[in-house]
Amino acid sequence: MARPSLSRSTRLDRAIAYVSPFWAARRQTARLRFEAATQFRGADTTRLLSDWLTQSLGIVNPDKFELQTLRERTQELNRNNPVASGITDTLTVNVIGQGLQPQSRLRAKELGISEEEAQALRSQAEGVFDRWQKQEQFRNKQALAFRKIVEDGEIMANLPGRPEPWRYLKRGVELIEADRLGGSTFFRQGVFQGIELDQNTKEPQQYWIRKPNLTTNDYELPRYEWVGIPARDSRGRPLVLHNFLRKRPGQLRGIPFLAPALAQFKYLSDYFSAAVVTAKLAAFVSLIITTSDPQGFIPSTSGTGLTGRDGRPKEIWEPGSILRLGIGEKADMIDPKGVHESFASFMEIGLRILGASQGMPYELLIKDFSKTNYSSARAALLEARRWFMFLRAWFGWEFCQPIWELILEEACLAGKFQAKDFYENQEEYCRAQWIGGGWGWVDPVKEIGASIAAIHAGLSTYADELAGQGKDWEDVFEQLVQEKKYADALGLTFLVPKSIRGIGSQLTDMDPVKEEQMASDGQAQAPLIAILGYLAQIAAASREQEGT
Repeated sequence: MARPSLSRSTRLDRAIAYVSPFWAARRQTARLRFEAATQFRGADTTRLLSDWLTQSLGIVNPDKFELQTLRERTQELNRNNPVASGITDTLTVNVIGQGLQPQSRLRAKELGISEEEAQALRSQAEGVFDRWQKQEQFRNKQALAFRKIVEDGEIMANLPGRPEPWRYLKRGVELIEADRLGGSTFFRQGVFQGIELDQNTKEPQQYWIRKPNLTTNDYELPRYEWVGIPARDSRGRPLVLHNFLRKRPGQLRGIPFLAPALAQFKYLSDYFSAAVVTAKLAAFVSLIITTSDPQGFIPSTSGTGLTGRDGRPKEIWEPGSILRLGIGEKADMIDPKGVHESFASFMEIGLRILGASQGMPYELLIKDFSKTNYSSARAALLEARRWFMFLRAWFGWEFCQPIWELILEEACLAGKFQAKDFYENQEEYCRAQWIGGGWGWVDPVKEIGASIAAIHAGLSTYADELAGQGKDWEDVFEQLVQEKKYADALGLTFLVPKSIRGIGSQLTDMDPVKEEQMASDGQAQAPLIAILGYLAQIAAASREQEGT
């Protein structure tokens, strides 16, 4: 409820004004100054802001009925709204792509082993996980899990042990939709929306999941059974992953990404539909035939004998035909207003608002870069990539990392990961970085040149630059060594150009003698720079050809 303003006059003020207008005016001025000095403009309660109703009840989690409505409306938008569906697809493709890959980061010094032993363990860990994820189709499940996080706000993953003997590792991943966790029909003492909490720590202890009905796929009928799945086992291993992006401390359920913009989606969709209907009506020539003989005593000389749903006669006027009217009939043409000239600008503003709510620039939202130059496109894509990188890091740590740790533990117990004293150094053995797909270059010459300059200046590393392209630096280096040997066998030599566009300073030439010397010393820098320089030359030649 809005607080009354101090500047409003009371009966006492009016009485003072009747006796002494001068003192009443001073009193009112003092009150206005006091109100202006003690209030934020955002907390003002004047007439213009009096209808801004707010609540401060400490609500962290949305009501279960409200949350169900948000999910249902978001799901409907993803089915029928091209912009909403495009947002979900764009986020999934840029954040997950073909799946996040682990890159082991265990350190030899912390484990007290040699670097060669550490490298062998890294390769072994990544190989074990790669074989397991192919068996479990983990890459596909990553994309599906993230899509549901965007659409429903959360995803659950049950991590059961599979009994089939043909499995390489027994650990499985079963995705569970948010609709099956609790719901409007589930009531149990001490359980909040399907999550049973510890009374002291307020941490989830058990999740109550609806069993699916495979015949009707309907989860809402009250006859279905509920199963309680513990959050962790006795050793603290996760048995269920419940992933959602938290925005408040103590939040227990996720909120769909599109929730803040649902109303705007509806308004913009309705406006677009109305504009389409208006344009369709304007494209046709429609007539209304009126008659001065409503009782029908005068026989009509026109008509097709067709009637509408209300029983009234209906005429069909085909293109190029002449409509003859009967006695007492008059034809009036319907001239609906066409699409307003501000339609395009209004839609663009609305789409920009929707894009801003999802951390996505307008150009990327509708895939239209026709009005964008290089600087604007790069600025927009960089801003979007910051959001994508944040989501990628969050998803890798919250969803992929716990599964990676479980897989390495099981592989160690099965003798497939030779990790000495695994439980004493489990955190170190499980250190990993999750690498996703790279993004295309806006201008390859400038961006490759910037990467080379950053590496030369010591501002970046090969691992960071290649990770930005979705590549594992070890795989790239190994491939470069193979290609270098094959090129040497064929007598091929690749040189770095004297300068690369996009760098303010000139790069040092890489002559064949120096390149050969560095390669013989076992340094992988020369072949990598040579390949990057070769790609830069190709890109520069392509741009010059396009310019001519």
